[in-house]
Amino acid sequence: MALLRDQGNKNSFDTWASFRAVPKTLETVVGLCLRNERLKRLLYYTDPHALSLPMLTREQTASLIGTSIKIVPKLEIDPDIKPYIIISLDQFVPNPGQTTFKQVMLSIDILCAYKDWNLTDFNLRPYAIAGELDGMINNSFVSGGIGEFKGAKQLILNEHLGGCTLYYNLTTLLDDYEPQTLNAPGSNGYRN
Repeated sequence: MALLRDQGNKNSFDTWASFRAVPKTLETVVGLCLRNERLKRLLYYTDPHALSLPMLTREQTASLIGTSIKIVPKLEIDPDIKPYIIISLDQFVPNPGQTTFKQVMLSIDILCAYKDWNLTDFNLRPYAIAGELDGMINNSFVSGGIGEFKGAKQLILNEHLGGCTLYYNLTTLLDDYEPQTLNAPGSNGYRN
């Protein structure tokens, strides 16, 4: 389906808003998670010594997608559920003075059954997971821009499940541009 753009299609912020960067950003963050062996063990194993247990096999890693690493913001409140994270993009705003950049808030909910919080040496699983995620995202290149840590908050859902939420600012780039037409002679850079 063709996407037609003209001055009448701009939103009130004078910025294009197709959200084409969303899938790539989510794919990038999920990929970072799947490459982090410590994070995968913290999500897969509920044992307090999760970090000393064997690395996950390909099948075990694949099983994390949709169960322990989610991009659909659906909560599962079950006292026996394995730890999981929900990766979301929210608060899309224009980047002042730009028509090709958006600021977006990356939020990551980290949820664990309270019975699985304690690891070893006073380490708590949600914060160990948060440390792994922060090490991968903060001040790192993530889908068009540098991830900038904006804060975290505790997340208490019920008597069985809780954790924390991390927040990062990201800048998306070339949201509406087709790479092959960006610099083509006579092209305005937008899809027709």
